[in-house]
Amino acid sequence: MAQASSLSSAEIDEIKAFVETEADLLDEGRFDEWLALFADGAMYWMPSQPGQTDPLGVPSIFYEDKEILTVRIRRIQHQANLAQTPMARTVHVLGPVRIESKDGDTFEARSSMLVVEYRTSDGQRVFGAKCRHTLRRDNGRLRIVMKRVDMIDSDAPHSFITIPF
Repeated sequence: MAQASSLSSAEIDEIKAFVETEADLLDEGRFDEWLALFADGAMYWMPSQPGQTDPLGVPSIFYEDKEILTVRIRRIQHQANLAQTPMARTVHVLGPVRIESKDGDTFEARSSMLVVEYRTSDGQRVFGAKCRHTLRRDNGRLRIVMKRVDMIDSDAPHSFITIPF
């Protein structure tokens, strides 16, 4: 696995723009476009404990493949979804995106983020997290293979989280 220093400036810019675009799609409620960023077989993981290494042997907040994410999004978008009426609004504030490694067409990037969510029923909530994106180039386009979101308070009680971070 090559170090990030072996990446071209164009690759670095592309990965940073990808992560920023992903956050924008979530904030804009463009969930179908967001889902399209995930490769077939991709996973979305939000551990329930700091430093968690096993997504299956220990309960996770989310550990979902693309198919389950698609079901989640369809439920959010469904007109009968009263829990999200009106739809929650979010804003993602990203820290610097750092590319840690490259292995062929696979890249590892990390970033920190704040997600501010507003729901009329619960008011405003703020979440802090560190993210890891494993990205792979498929047919010339970057796709998410794994997205891991480590909330800084992952082991604290939370009311339901419906919109992915």
